[in-house]
Amino acid sequence: MSFKSVNEVEKFRYDDCCIIKRKDTEADLVLEVEALIVKGNNSQNTNYTESYADVTQIIFKDATIVKGIKDGMRRYDADDNLIEEIKDIDLDDTTLNQLCNNLSGMYLQGIERVKDADDYVLFVEKANEDPYDTLPSDTYQINVHCGDVIVKWDRYLNKVQQM
Repeated sequence: MSFKSVNEVEKFRYDDCCIIKRKDTEADLVLEVEALIVKGNNSQNTNYTESYADVTQIIFKDATIVKGIKDGMRRYDADDNLIEEIKDIDLDDTTLNQLCNNLSGMYLQGIERVKDADDYVLFVEKANEDPYDTLPSDTYQINVHCGDVIVKWDRYLNKVQQM
């Protein structure tokens, strides 16, 4: 891979990022994604403008999946009155393993480093079956303990068009 960014997860945008597949090695968690946006301040961005990267590998070195959370939500009516509140749910090991083994096709909404720790939180969204469905989709947080996070890609695609 031509470009390699180490521990710069905050220097990417994940607006349209979709997980193609998960392909782990013995110790590493590897996600192959598309539509990752490289910010202008990324050390590997010589264009100094936001651009899409080609198919990208995100490698979590010496990774252990620590825990998972299914995000809750609040639903309001048109007058801003709370109709329903669903609390966050901690995932048990079986459900977490099922989620992590079925990441293909999910959207990667972001990766954040946990302050003062070697942990990262992946924010993923399981899209609804019907793309025109307006009901809320399921979103999850996956906590990963790892060494470095390496992001690799071969080439840049188009610059991001601002609308």
